[in-house]
Amino acid sequence: MTRKSLLFMTCLMLTVPVLFPQLIHAADTIKVAAIFAKSGEAAKPNTMVFYGLRFAVDEINKKGGLLGKTVELIEIDNQSTALGSRAAAEKAVKENVTAVIGGSRSSYALAMAPVLQAAHIPMISPTATIPELTRTGDYIFRACFIDDFQGMVMAAFAIRELNARTAVVLTNTGNKYSMGLAKVFIDQYRKTGGEILMEGEYLEGVTDFRKLLEQVRRLDPKVVFIPGYGQDTGLIMKTAGELGIKLHYLGGDGWGEELLYQYAGNAAEGSYTCSNWNKNSQDKASRRFVETFEKAYGRILSFAVPLTYDSFMLLADAITRENSIDPSKIRDALAATKGFTGITGEISFDENRNPINKPAVILKYEKGATVYVKTIQP
Repeated sequence: MTRKSLLFMTCLMLTVPVLFPQLIHAADTIKVAAIFAKSGEAAKPNTMVFYGLRFAVDEINKKGGLLGKTVELIEIDNQSTALGSRAAAEKAVKENVTAVIGGSRSSYALAMAPVLQAAHIPMISPTATIPELTRTGDYIFRACFIDDFQGMVMAAFAIRELNARTAVVLTNTGNKYSMGLAKVFIDQYRKTGGEILMEGEYLEGVTDFRKLLEQVRRLDPKVVFIPGYGQDTGLIMKTAGELGIKLHYLGGDGWGEELLYQYAGNAAEGSYTCSNWNKNSQDKASRRFVETFEKAYGRILSFAVPLTYDSFMLLADAITRENSIDPSKIRDALAATKGFTGITGEISFDENRNPINKPAVILKYEKGATVYVKTIQP
């Protein structure tokens, strides 16, 4: 090598890290995007979701990372909208991430999935229950049960446990999650011998439910099933209470704890919801998770926290087993997952990349919190 060539190579070696630090950075890290809400309606409940992911990433990095590389969590705000979720997924692709964890709601996840499928980047949604999600393509996974199961669970619970033979269903017709879960509940409730007295409808963003609730009052159902989220459901409960209408409520996994009580207040007391996890489970791994997480971040208010933790650990397990950060190889390893032990239970994926035999947990709202009622196996 000539002196001129040697000088050129030396300058190049010194210049590249300065001009292109991302090249050096990329070699030492594994980028994983977290797409959830930091603004808008879902921001408050999603705060704990981000905590769950940070907790998981910190745990892995303290043990030396994955394949000797540090995991870098790229947090992207989806602005609590489907459009924002799609834009966030596009940003993740530009960031050249290895995988994506998100989004929290079915409508958000559905908007993200086509972008990530086209880019061949694995996506794991912790909490999106709408069945259509994983049908988007073979790079799309979820860590929770699906609406077909929880709708059947709540219909059977209403009739067999509460002896409620008449019901009203109030559906947000601007939300795919709400409409899908409502349909499953209605079909199963009728099959089990129940009578649907009314299929009430409301639109996203509505805050005045008085007219709708006066119709419900006249029908006097044994239960009211609301397949919504904490804000709209809470406002319905609160309005009913203000009108002096006493109702017994059932819902799916979208209610949450903190958000429902924030909007419903004491009107939420005595209601039942479907969950993926029992915080008070005596399972050793679950108890240890609760203790260590709450020391770091405070009281766990949602099953989304352990599901998000499990989602990242599923990804970490796939990367470790495949000994690769190639997205296509990670996808194959995820699809082959069998018997993974998570905080929310054992996870194995079926051919549609949905967890097999994930149980449902019935919780009751009591004294400002949720308490365990029973576990329903598939």
